[in-house]
Amino acid sequence: MDNHKSLNEIHEDVPANHYDVGIKKNLFQRYWHKKRFSEILKVVRYVQGSILDVGCHGGTFTRVILEKVGGNKVYGIDVSYSAIKEAQNKIPDGDFRVGDVQKLPFGSNFFDAVFCLEVLEHVDNPKSVVFEIKRVLKKNGYIVILVPTDNILFKIIWRIWTLYYPVWRHAHVQSFTGKSLEGVVKESGLKIKKVKTFNMSMLKLIVAEKK
Repeated sequence: MDNHKSLNEIHEDVPANHYDVGIKKNLFQRYWHKKRFSEILKVVRYVQGSILDVGCHGGTFTRVILEKVGGNKVYGIDVSYSAIKEAQNKIPDGDFRVGDVQKLPFGSNFFDAVFCLEVLEHVDNPKSVVFEIKRVLKKNGYIVILVPTDNILFKIIWRIWTLYYPVWRHAHVQSFTGKSLEGVVKESGLKIKKVKTFNMSMLKLIVAEKK
């Protein structure tokens, strides 16, 4: 990794309001995130208990999830101190924590729904994240995972994107091609309910349940 920066340091360099500003001022970001959330919101279901946003950053998308999914409490975790502060300001009633998503600071069988959206490509051990999510998820609870597919089109766009936003240049440390993500989810013991690709097959969405 260039500049000898850790993944934590790389993500701390991303401004806490990065997504808010991008959606407001960048047409590509606006399209990308509007499309991904239109697809995500098609597959979620309302819950009455607690929900968790893994890799919540500044809470921009946590708020979208909360408005659709409901729940009596929303939690978020991210490696960035500045982003967590931003998320807490956005959703004062939420519980947002700085921490390692590979070792979630929550009890077992705690959440009714967990969201892990474009996060697994940023971590050293994505399998640990999925196993931890299964641990904290209640029986019959569900998880929504989203990752880039790393197809040729995505690689081209990502290369161009990181020229304009070099802060992201070394942020992707995993590549999910073919059915590698399905393999990780199945290995954890979660039951896959839906798999879908969209955004010109650049994003893959998986919904799974804990049985």
